[in-house]
Amino acid sequence: MNRYIIFIVIALSVSINTYGRERIEFALEPALIEVVYECRKVLDTLDIENNIRINRMTLKVGKSTSAFYSAELKYSDSLRHKNREYTFKTIEDRTLRRHLARLPKYKVFKNYPEGKIRVHDRYDFCDWIIDEDWEKPSWTILSDSVAEIMGYQCVMAESNFRGRQWKAWFTFDIPISDVPWKLCGLPGMILRAHDSRMHYIYEPMSIRTEGIGNVVYYDYKGGIRFTTSRLKSLQRKYKSLHEDLHYKMVTSGMYGLSNKGLKKRDKIPGSNHDFEETDYVKPKLE
Repeated sequence: MNRYIIFIVIALSVSINTYGRERIEFALEPALIEVVYECRKVLDTLDIENNIRINRMTLKVGKSTSAFYSAELKYSDSLRHKNREYTFKTIEDRTLRRHLARLPKYKVFKNYPEGKIRVHDRYDFCDWIIDEDWEKPSWTILSDSVAEIMGYQCVMAESNFRGRQWKAWFTFDIPISDVPWKLCGLPGMILRAHDSRMHYIYEPMSIRTEGIGNVVYYDYKGGIRFTTSRLKSLQRKYKSLHEDLHYKMVTSGMYGLSNKGLKKRDKIPGSNHDFEETDYVKPKLE
């Protein structure tokens, strides 16, 4: 079965269901700072040097809220929501489609709702909303470990947060306790962070304080959004990571595709890694 044809069938059904739906977008508060990070993620822990995905993620921070997201995917999703021609272009243009598929699907909103962290993610063919308590890591500041990053004097701190040991460099010169992803709780902005195994690395690319607009909460997907807890989400996402989604699509019967001669793959590309949070019980795989 041609995987490209299968993708077209699914993409068309998604575009028909979501095009023209009311999109959600509103300002939470004026942004005080915007930091763009280069995010490195190891896709194969047995081949760390050669199997890395690099993306850019934007962090916008206000007085009490923040948003962490792929600005490129935000722009693309916004266009797809209101422009049918662009929607079909993303389906027909294989290079563009592959590029968009490699962009991070998750976004993180801190202190929205109040006292919570809200995560949007997409996996297992579904759009998910995960609300969790805003848990701040407990840090040990190592004042003798310093570095200059983007012109700022930074101090290193360490924390064991949800299964990974993290090192972070923060600066007192930017007295904002926010950071990439879910890391936070230091008396200054974290500019660099990585876990002890170097599976996840965040490096700053730009810092702006002027003309950066608002911290915005948004969801352009439309259609059905499922809700779940953080730990259940990690379990389901882990299972999805190790499933042959092509096989699952065809054998589901929902797209009317023939499964004649189709075999499930023993090894799923890109499945030999874990998430930033590893404090969950891994589900049994079939």
